[in-house]
Amino acid sequence: MKIFYTLLTAFCLFAFQSNVFSATRTVSNKSGDVAQFTSLQEAITASADGDIILISGSPTSYGNVTMAKRLTLIGPGSNLDFNGGHNATIGTMTFSSAQTSKSVLQGLKIGTITITAAECDEVQVKRCEVAYIVNQTSNFTRIPQKWILEESVIYSSGIANRPNNTNLSANWSIRNCYLYSTVALNGSIFENNVWVFSGHSGNGNIYNNNIYFSSSFSQVTGGSFANNIFDNAPTIDFNANSSSGNFFSTDPQVVSFRADFFPGDFSLKPGSPGINAGTDGRDIGMFGGRGFLITMIPGIPSVQSFIILNPSVPQNGTLNIKVEGKANN
Repeated sequence: MKIFYTLLTAFCLFAFQSNVFSATRTVSNKSGDVAQFTSLQEAITASADGDIILISGSPTSYGNVTMAKRLTLIGPGSNLDFNGGHNATIGTMTFSSAQTSKSVLQGLKIGTITITAAECDEVQVKRCEVAYIVNQTSNFTRIPQKWILEESVIYSSGIANRPNNTNLSANWSIRNCYLYSTVALNGSIFENNVWVFSGHSGNGNIYNNNIYFSSSFSQVTGGSFANNIFDNAPTIDFNANSSSGNFFSTDPQVVSFRADFFPGDFSLKPGSPGINAGTDGRDIGMFGGRGFLITMIPGIPSVQSFIILNPSVPQNGTLNIKVEGKANN
């Protein structure tokens, strides 16, 4: 039954996410699981552009991997209360080729994402937990463009994409994330995030509808700050940056503040100044705008229950089953 359930789940994910030209591969290094691969790197190597890799949660890390193709990697989500008690953990993931552009990462826990190809663009990181995203290319005239980070937890070392060259705009979008880290980007958009003890640097960024707890700002120029809540008086030079609709030295009144995202609750209490106060008329913070799914389960259907209605079936009879799923949008 465990084998059949695993295959059924994989089939549901495949039917939703793939097309006739892509293949879906399963990976698990957890004892007792059934999958096509135990090594994530071997599954990546065996895949072609556009393929999907489903990665099971496991108590054992999948180690370091290198991406050289456009792939979709999907884990179980990084909230242990909802992913079966195990993350799909990766040490360092290296994007080594422009061919990895438009790759998608969902529901993974990653130590470091290292970018060594300056033309690696439009990667989506959704509902992941990542300690560090860093540009380590040798190209100083171009930087990776248009990455999207959403509904993710970014902690520890944060994000660094050549901020010292203010002529290079990254055009990244970071939205509905929890950031407990330093972020150094130019020409990017930060919307509906929660920042805790974080540091900022960069030129020409847009900051809308964020909540900041004890955050610092250095070398922030040419930026636009609108409808953000700061729990302190931020060290922002508003001669070099524009400001409108911001709340300074204001308690955002979240339900439960914790420096660690889990088990904190950064949704707003009734009466919070952030309710319906965003530039879009929605809430300020990570639950406004596009929203944040606290389960961090990937945005693909998942099987919630699988019931065999007639366990005894005569030869050539019909097995009746009832399957209930959830969209996780």
